[in-house]
Amino acid sequence: LRCSARGNPPPRLECTKDGEPFPAGVPRPVTRAHAGTYRCQATNQLGTAVRSVTVWVYCEWGLGSRWT
Repeated sequence: LRCSARGNPPPRLECTKDGEPFPAGVPRPVTRAHAGTYRCQATNQLGTAVRSVTVWVYCEWGLGSRWT
């Protein structure tokens, strides 16, 4: 997942997964442990913008597929 924002003045970004800090933009293989709610918050002196997305992981590559 990518977390990015633009603004003037430039915003400070905070990304979390299930309420814990999350290093957005770091590529990694997806596993079931990555399922959860991700939140990106951009803040500068003029205000705050927040977006959240919930991710479900149904299958890990190489382990077959199982749809629920």
